[in-house]
Amino acid sequence: RFDGFTPKAVNWYFDIRENEYGWIKPENTVNVDEGGIMVGFGLDSLVIGSSDPKKKAMLKGVQSRTWTSFIEAVTATGRALKPGIIFKGKELQKQWFLKEFESIADWHYITSPNGWTDNHIALEWLKDVYLPQTEPRDASDARLIILDGHGSHAQDEWMATCFLNNVYCCYLPAHCSHGLQPLDNGIFNVIKGAYRKELQKLASLTDSAAVDKVNFIRAYAKAREVGMRKEII
Repeated sequence: RFDGFTPKAVNWYFDIRENEYGWIKPENTVNVDEGGIMVGFGLDSLVIGSSDPKKKAMLKGVQSRTWTSFIEAVTATGRALKPGIIFKGKELQKQWFLKEFESIADWHYITSPNGWTDNHIALEWLKDVYLPQTEPRDASDARLIILDGHGSHAQDEWMATCFLNNVYCCYLPAHCSHGLQPLDNGIFNVIKGAYRKELQKLASLTDSAAVDKVNFIRAYAKAREVGMRKEII
């Protein structure tokens, strides 16, 4: 184990990645990361960051705010997979999905009691999003996922599913995502800025526009168009 983002941790990671997984094709190599947005009223309610519960614990306090998580993944060749969106709630509601959202109807929407990911959601994403969207042209080719060591990414069924589908997992050293994970390190920052601009547009239409599920989808879709461009990835 390493105590944060140190040269030793970085060297260890790149040695492992190159020596153990360097043979896997870039188009079959995927970085995956989870983040979230705490939504409420107005620009002051915007918080975007890690989906790590330990980090989110510091954000508690305003009960009217709701945490919505997202799972994003990109290949080493610059292709973005469809995102996973995790709303707080018991089940998806039809009224959240307007006709204008038809172009993003194939995003993976799901709910959880707190808007955070868990073992079930991680496994569902692996099976329903990652595997179908990253199927190699050559069926014999291996795939690589680069991700953090959250427990949901190391549960038995996750590991078995990866093994059965010739998928290798390369875990980032603890507390190093901000320096080693390109999504967390750059792309999410671009999305954050673009999302904030979309909220400003909403605020200009009404004095107190609630950032509800509908407005979240609307704003995040626009922000994602900016942040997930191939030249940024």
